[in-house]
Amino acid sequence: MSATLNTKSSLFRQYEKELSNPVAMVMKAAEGLAVSVFDKIIQITALNKNQLAAFIDVTPKTIDNYRIRRHKLGRTESEQLLQLMALYKKGQEIFGNSEDFNLWLKQPASGLGGIVPFELLYTQGGINLVMEELLRIEYGALA
Repeated sequence: MSATLNTKSSLFRQYEKELSNPVAMVMKAAEGLAVSVFDKIIQITALNKNQLAAFIDVTPKTIDNYRIRRHKLGRTESEQLLQLMALYKKGQEIFGNSEDFNLWLKQPASGLGGIVPFELLYTQGGINLVMEELLRIEYGALA
């Protein structure tokens, strides 16, 4: 098993409760996540630092400062990361791997009115729309 697969498995396993239970997710987000979770999400999603930082509405420099000061991410950033982690977990279940899921994210989706799913990942509402589209794909209810 590669290091990325080990990271993915352990990260999804570590946050299994939060990824499957919205109340647990909100409670964990309120505690704040360690910056190391940000780094692990980069590994499992194949996003770069700038993209992931933009998705949680911070700068890469802010992430570096949090790391240096051993400061936890705020609740908003933490919740967004947990939402993205849940989305990637579902996407990888449906598409089989993060590479194929990332390809799908960058193509216009008919169920999203032709919008590229990747462009919606900057807000929780957008993540929810992409998750709903994944669920439609999973159950064969394509528009």
